[in-house]
Amino acid sequence: MEGQRIIEFNRIKICINNETYEPSDDTSLLMSIIDIKKGDKVIEIGSGSGILSLEAFKMGGEVVAIDINPFAAISTLCTSRINSAWIEVINCEMLTCIRDVKFDVAIFNPPYLPYEERKEWIEYSWSGGPTGSEELIRFFDHVKAKRIYTLYSSLTDYERVLSYAEKKGLTIRKKVEKNIGLETIFAVEFHDKSSSS
Repeated sequence: MEGQRIIEFNRIKICINNETYEPSDDTSLLMSIIDIKKGDKVIEIGSGSGILSLEAFKMGGEVVAIDINPFAAISTLCTSRINSAWIEVINCEMLTCIRDVKFDVAIFNPPYLPYEERKEWIEYSWSGGPTGSEELIRFFDHVKAKRIYTLYSSLTDYERVLSYAEKKGLTIRKKVEKNIGLETIFAVEFHDKSSSS
């Protein structure tokens, strides 16, 4: 695919371009807690390079990957092809293109930096709004899943995130963290209290 370059991350071949977020520490941390069961219906929002969708597919998930960034959607598609994975890739904003569907698992590595500027497509990858929590809260408002894997940063208004998740009926089942300089990132597995699994 034109404009793509293939790199390795955690010994996995992926496609990226200049407008696609290159996986980093946050990606690895989130990847470390994801647990997909064979046949799980999985949706990833903000798929970027597609590495998390690819991992979900390898674990046996039936995966839909969505990204607002058209360059990232192409990267996800390229990553799925070079790894012989079947991932349905959609270029749209959050869940606006999906009808009222409940998934077993939702994955979202959100833009979490308290920064609000989107002049380039790549800036959608990290621009999380004035408090860094806006996109994650919008995600909680729209997603319907039994299990959610996401992350937030100590730079984010994380108290707002956790309070909002609780209000939406989500409980934390697993949480891991990593310190990176003055920042700590947290990968979290939430469960919907209303679902049986």
